[in-house]
Amino acid sequence: MNNHLTKKTREYLLLPPEERALLCYRDVWVPHPYGIALTECAKLLVSLPRVKANPGMAVIGAPGVGKSRLAQRWSEESFSDKGGWAGKVMYIDLSNRKKGVDLEKRFLQDLGMIVRGRAYTFSAKDYAEAQQAVRRLNIRAVIFDEAHGLNLRVTSQRLHNMFEALKGFSNQDWGLNVILCGIEDLREMLDLDDQIQSRYGHRTTELPEWKNNNLLASFIAAFMCYMPLQLPSEVTSTIFLDKLYSLASPARFEAQIQEGKKYRERSKHSSLRTMIDILKEACRYAIVSGEEYVDVVSLQTAADRLTGKADAQALLIQSARITLATSE
Repeated sequence: MNNHLTKKTREYLLLPPEERALLCYRDVWVPHPYGIALTECAKLLVSLPRVKANPGMAVIGAPGVGKSRLAQRWSEESFSDKGGWAGKVMYIDLSNRKKGVDLEKRFLQDLGMIVRGRAYTFSAKDYAEAQQAVRRLNIRAVIFDEAHGLNLRVTSQRLHNMFEALKGFSNQDWGLNVILCGIEDLREMLDLDDQIQSRYGHRTTELPEWKNNNLLASFIAAFMCYMPLQLPSEVTSTIFLDKLYSLASPARFEAQIQEGKKYRERSKHSSLRTMIDILKEACRYAIVSGEEYVDVVSLQTAADRLTGKADAQALLIQSARITLATSE
């Protein structure tokens, strides 16, 4: 029974429906089919001996393809000694504007929190302790995510300092492999400095956008194994995948002048992030409503709810079901 679910997910079926429904939104990890080769590249990078000039790599991908989650997974696995990583990989999200975009400062802050519960500073003592901690804890790499566009957010002097920090991290004092992640703009930023381009240009890889194909079908089928629905759902059918992919498709504009407004052509591929968000909401509602499975209708109503277009009659039925369930 319930062989469509993982062992742990089957245990969730014993929980009340309202608790199961919320579990549809928990973080789950499904191996990224496009990220397998990329993960091997990162593992190889981390396994290399520390030298005077340590290589780095850049990961470029469109918004929503899964590059940030993949990078976070590398860090999580490395710190938990899983996945065969030769050393630990720190993950730093540069989109957090409150913490700033000074790479060296951000690294010292995060490393200090890991090692001693408070940030390292630029003092000579803290700096030396931080470099010792990197080797003592076997930290081999640092990922700077959302690294694109920094050249537009900082002054030319701070941009120069950022490039110098990247070079410094890879030199023998720190001995780190630096991994940069971002959208296509990252490639342009790396070209601004000849030395940086020479370090990352030949190790720049792209995480491709998702297509409506067998790889997507396999990924969605694997993802559904973590959704605590009592009944299996036919999520690999052509009609289901076509619907999911189309609901997550970005608006398509052609570069033209129309009614005095300029439009640009956007990606023709759907965002994995959006597809998963719609699917999670469809699963959540399937539990709340008592249906316990999802289909193309579930996907459409989920997408409608996410945009505030939920059917009023459906909401009344849902409310009645919840009232009956809680009054028993």
